[in-house]
Amino acid sequence: MNDGARLILKEADALEIGYVTDFYKLLRAIDEAMPKDAVLYLEGTAIAPDVASFLESRPAADRRAIKANTLWPKPKVFHIPLTGDNLADFRNLAENHAEPEVADHLVVYRGNDVLLWAHDAGYGYVYVARDLSKSIVEAVRDALGDAIRSPR
Repeated sequence: MNDGARLILKEADALEIGYVTDFYKLLRAIDEAMPKDAVLYLEGTAIAPDVASFLESRPAADRRAIKANTLWPKPKVFHIPLTGDNLADFRNLAENHAEPEVADHLVVYRGNDVLLWAHDAGYGYVYVARDLSKSIVEAVRDALGDAIRSPR
């Protein structure tokens, strides 16, 4: 894992998508809209053993340190590349679990750039990098559909 500075999406660099109310639609939006050379970071305190095993079996090669969303209890963290069928397979597994058994928080990043930040994933505000292309931002919004409330 890269031990440099912890990545975060700074407020000045963020575009609020809105309040997202469906964790599974958020995963679908990431699968459909985010660049395939990005990495999905998942953090949680109650991740199911089979979910953890799946994520451990497909680790990202170049993991970045992410600013933690959970301070206590210490969360489990995973980094899975968006390449190939990784996210589609993960989504299929996730559908068989309650949200807390999959992740509490998630981040999509590429290199040192945070592309999407979802604290309280599935029940909270989602932000994307302001410099993402308009087509990616619209694809995220379209995939979220009725699971998104308007920005504040």
